[in-house]
Amino acid sequence: MKNIVKPLFPVPTLEAIVDNYEEFNQRLLVEINDIFDSKENRRLLSHKWNQFEFSNKREEVGYSNFDPLVDNGLVDNPKFNFFFEHLATTINGFFYQLDYHGRWQYLNAWAAVYPKGAWVPEHDHRPLHWSAAYYVKTQQEGGEIIFTDPKEYALSNEPENTMWRGNNRSATKPTDGMLLVFPSYLKHQTTPNLSDDERVIISFNIITADEPSRAP
Repeated sequence: MKNIVKPLFPVPTLEAIVDNYEEFNQRLLVEINDIFDSKENRRLLSHKWNQFEFSNKREEVGYSNFDPLVDNGLVDNPKFNFFFEHLATTINGFFYQLDYHGRWQYLNAWAAVYPKGAWVPEHDHRPLHWSAAYYVKTQQEGGEIIFTDPKEYALSNEPENTMWRGNNRSATKPTDGMLLVFPSYLKHQTTPNLSDDERVIISFNIITADEPSRAP
C-alpha cells in the first residue's frame, strides 16, 4: 500500500522583486517624505496601533498616513499613480497564475515609517480580498513580516506531537523592491526594526469586482 502525506489547501501568496526598483524607490521616498512633512495627523504604530492614535510629530513608535475614515490614502493621490501603474503588471501576472482573469482595483494604500524599535501588532484586513506590502527601504536588522497559519481551529486542537503543531507562523525577510501580495484574511505582524535607520513600506488593499478596474 502506498501512503503519502498530502498537504491540502495551501494559501496563495506572491513574493516578487519589481523591475528597476532602485530608481523607483528613490522617487517614492521623495513623495513619502513630502506627505509626512505636510500631514499633521500621523497614525502611530507599535503598541499605539490598536488604539488608533494620531500625532503631529514623527514619533519613535512609527507612523503612517492610514486613516480610512478620511480617504483612500495614496490611491487618491495622483503623485502616486506611477507606483500603482508600475506594480500592475506584476499583480496581473499573479492573478493569471491563480486562474483569475476578472477585474480588480486598488482600494486604498498608505505609507508607513518604522524608526528603530517600531513594529506593528498582529492584524488582518478582512473583509477585503487581497492585501500587499511593498518595501521601499529595508535593513538587515529586524523588520521581518510574520504570517500566521489561518487554520486556527485545527492548530489549537491537533495533538502536540503532530508534525505541523506549533509551526503555525512563517517569517519573510523583506528586501528593497520586494512586493508581497496575500489574502486579506491572513493575519500578519512585524518584528521591531533593530537598525538605526528607518524602514519604509507602502501597504495597500485590492478588491476583485465587476466595476471598472483602476489598474491598467
